[in-house]
Amino acid sequence: MDEPIQTLERRPLTCVWEITSACDLRCVHCEGRAGRRHPEELSRDEALELCGALADLGCQRCNLSGGEPLLRRDWPEIARRLCDRGIDVHLITNGTALDASALARAEQAGVVGVAVSIDGLRATHDRIRPSATRRAGSSFDLAFEALQRVLRSGMKAGVITHINTWNLGELDRLCELLAGLELDVWQVQLALPAGRAREIGEPYLIRPEQLEQVYAFLLRVLHDGRVPIRVTDTIGYYTELEPVIRCRYSEDTLPFWTGCHAGLQVVGIESNGDVKGCPCMPAEFVAGNVRQRSLGDIWRDESGFAYNTRWREQELTGFCKRCAFGRLCRAGCTTLAYSLTGTIYENPYCLYRVRATRQES
Repeated sequence: MDEPIQTLERRPLTCVWEITSACDLRCVHCEGRAGRRHPEELSRDEALELCGALADLGCQRCNLSGGEPLLRRDWPEIARRLCDRGIDVHLITNGTALDASALARAEQAGVVGVAVSIDGLRATHDRIRPSATRRAGSSFDLAFEALQRVLRSGMKAGVITHINTWNLGELDRLCELLAGLELDVWQVQLALPAGRAREIGEPYLIRPEQLEQVYAFLLRVLHDGRVPIRVTDTIGYYTELEPVIRCRYSEDTLPFWTGCHAGLQVVGIESNGDVKGCPCMPAEFVAGNVRQRSLGDIWRDESGFAYNTRWREQELTGFCKRCAFGRLCRAGCTTLAYSLTGTIYENPYCLYRVRATRQES
């Protein structure tokens, strides 16, 4: 019998496109170490051509991110071209450049929604997201002001928060702050052991045993009901809480984890044209570059996404190998598993594993 993931139509329904690596912040957890513009960043014409290629492949949603996407001058043109081809466009921004003028350009381009990164209360957020220019003022204040502008605009408004040891203890207070708004979604995810997060000299990434604390927080938010919260692929898997925390986002979404969709229904594009199944994946997962092969050719070559298109249950290792849910779960988030263990077939950041291991000891 086929598992749910094997019944999916392979089509890049969602694209996360890092249109620039330029950024005015130096976030301590940035997987791509964003800062300077990539010397081989796609040109305006190349980017606009890529918009058409995404539409031709059946893409339905494109998240424009970075770096800081608003630092690329032609971002409104890219957004407009995507919208004109029938793709829903969302901006993912740190908020520092999202003034009234930028928001007006987003509306004119047809942008559907904006998600602003907020990683804690003021002091913690500013510590996680320091300015690259040492400007006066708080990156938190700029982000929160940008979020309020989006809320007033009528566009969909979201917040994205990376959970780490610095902010874990204040997530409830952050929830109280966000509860006074009318957000469309609060997306939470674990900070990944990649990029700058590997260089921090003190504990930043939460430990597997702290997943219980993360789940307790999620349950409080869900029970309270004032903030619509969404967990990403990094949080799970397969306890009795799975259908509770992984709420159904649409009628087509199962209320439990069914495996990573990178390279199956998700595609990531970097500012230089590199293509991966997910933008968080390290360089080893690059399937090709749009300057060398068309996006369509890269996508149709399933070998470039073999970690999912040719995934093998018998390759599971460690606890995942003996887990009753291994065939369904496929070791959780592919990027998280690989970043931690060097293999896509074992993932220690699993609540089911944490609990089972504790009972065995």
